[in-house]
Amino acid sequence: MNRSRRRRQFGRSMDENHSDKERFRFPLDMDDSAQDAALSQQEDRTSEQKSHDDPIRREQQKSLLDDSRYQRRRPKKNTIIKAREVPSAIHGSKGNPGSKKNDQQDASADSEKSGYVSPIVEELKRERQNREKRQQKRLEHNGKKMQIHPTHLEPSPAEETQPDVSDQDEDIREAQQSASPFNVIMTPYDKNKHRSSQNTVKRSGPKSTLPPLHILGEGQNSAYETSGESFADEVVAAFDAIGVPTKVIAYKTNGIIGRYELSLERNFRLNVIGKLKEHLVEVLPFDDVKIVAPIVGTSNIGVEFVLPVIHPIPFSTLFASSSLSTRKNDYKFVVGKTVDDQIFSFPLQKAGHILIYGGEAVDSTSVIDNILVSLMMNHGPRELEIMVASDKESHRAYGSLPYAFREPVSLTEKHVLTDALEELNDRHNQFRRAHVRNLDSYNKRVRNDAKKSVVVIVIDDLSELFEHNNPEAIRSIVQLLKKGKPLGMHLIMNHSRKDVGIRFELLQMMHTRISFKDEKSRVVDGSNELVRGNDMLIQIPTSNKPLRVNAGILDQKIKENVLSYLKGMTR
Repeated sequence: MNRSRRRRQFGRSMDENHSDKERFRFPLDMDDSAQDAALSQQEDRTSEQKSHDDPIRREQQKSLLDDSRYQRRRPKKNTIIKAREVPSAIHGSKGNPGSKKNDQQDASADSEKSGYVSPIVEELKRERQNREKRQQKRLEHNGKKMQIHPTHLEPSPAEETQPDVSDQDEDIREAQQSASPFNVIMTPYDKNKHRSSQNTVKRSGPKSTLPPLHILGEGQNSAYETSGESFADEVVAAFDAIGVPTKVIAYKTNGIIGRYELSLERNFRLNVIGKLKEHLVEVLPFDDVKIVAPIVGTSNIGVEFVLPVIHPIPFSTLFASSSLSTRKNDYKFVVGKTVDDQIFSFPLQKAGHILIYGGEAVDSTSVIDNILVSLMMNHGPRELEIMVASDKESHRAYGSLPYAFREPVSLTEKHVLTDALEELNDRHNQFRRAHVRNLDSYNKRVRNDAKKSVVVIVIDDLSELFEHNNPEAIRSIVQLLKKGKPLGMHLIMNHSRKDVGIRFELLQMMHTRISFKDEKSRVVDGSNELVRGNDMLIQIPTSNKPLRVNAGILDQKIKENVLSYLKGMTR
């Protein structure tokens, strides 16, 4: 057997240790004594060479062998290591106070071993270090502000004996520096460790209460329920005159519009009612009539008409008779009453962006006031912010409230919506870093003082903004319509001039549409059958059929009382 083959022989060391023992000889080797003697001499020669080998060469061979081996340490049993040694560019090492040194040591050790430095990782670490430096400068700046106005009280002996902050240990100082407000996602262990390292302050309740219900004044007079009920016989006689026998089933009214519910014979087709409307208008004792065929959920038809004596709907009735009287934090608002005497209330998160189209200035202003006041009655300034972009004096009062996102601005300014767009981009980046998609999920993950509020932006009038040819403001509106709803920013836009059109792309992004009387039904189908004044159709995103609603009226004196009470509230 040659030398190279003996080196590759499996279990050679074991064979050499047991070479003194007698081994089995193959038949071909039985008489080959000369070959055995040569092999024994060769083994003696190699053993003597090993014993008298150069120690320097032995060390060189050992170093070469060590370098050729795999250098990474294998984890022991029941040990867990990090899946990736690169720290996060946003959260660092999950906000652990003592992990800053470990990350630097691990990164330096890896770079020394591999000899390669990743520019992407270095850029991420450099951004994180710059962010921590900015945070430290901000804290130092706040500390200097506190030192500018020192208190006139002399320190007590116990305070004089307390050690200075500069004498604290280096680990505690690094723990305070690593406690960054960007660490919004942590494991439960890291959260408890982070809270224990800080001086926790006990949460305090609200410093002011919400406005009481009696400040809204008296409700609607109950006499409206029977107003217009005496026309039942005349309605039946009008249908009999055109050869359609009917029967009155029920009568409902909200104080402005009344509706008779009529049942027809089984063999009568409901689609014929539309053709008979011209003959019915001549016979019915009302001037403005709308026939609903059929009423949703039934096989009956409805005859809607304006009451001869109108009973206005006060805002106090809308608020006290709806679910808003429970004072829940659900961002619901009220607008008015439907024809069947049901209060229309809807949550702002589902309503999204609201468009008010057509109508007189008084009617559109009352709708905006109902929405804003109903939201402010149940939410504090920390939960709700309002921004007004309008030239009307009726909206200037909202700018002096603690709810104001900023002072009211004119629509003629070029940067009218710049602040709202910056807030939109900031929220988009923060939500992306927190791995959430909407406002509720973000507020559940952050501390109480870091929660975001709902921002309502009122634009009155949108047609004036289109006429001034302000492309920057229009681009801001498009961005708010696309991204604002999940980020907690909602638009309430009033468009009063019908001669100024709205592009179809913008109209499709407005989730809730409120339309007054419109002869061409540009925004909501069926608005051409409404009457002028306090009468509108509301198309909500959760229904495919619009609702006929009459808005509530907020008296000017009651509005001033509510706003004066809200001025005393603090954030």
